Amino acid sequence: MARFITDFQANRPDEQVRQVVMDYLGKEGFSYTTSKGEPVWKKGMGLMAAPQFVKVECQNGRVHLEAWLKYALLPGVYVGEMGLKGFFGIAIKKMLKSRVDTLVQILTQ
Repeated sequence: MARFITDFQANRPDEQVRQVVMDYLGKEGFSYTTSKGEPVWKKGMGLMAAPQFVKVECQNGRVHLEAWLKYALLPGVYVGEMGLKGFFGIAIKKMLKSRVDTLVQILTQ
């Protein structure tokens, strides 16, 4: 399944968008890292639940946000991606979708 992707206009400067993203996702337990050459926010190692990923880019107030989960065979051994729709992994998908919705709401206020 494809990643959840949304684009929207933020009502604040780019640097402030980056700061809000850093503060919010950091408080939610995400850490900033690189995955397959992409700068992303990641939460989890795949031990009990699928690792969660959020990618946020901002330019001239335009925000591009992607969110997804990864299938893990073993901790750190990923074999595919899941979007935020569908029944498989519904509980973790709902948690990530709620976080993404909250972040979008904060950035568009």
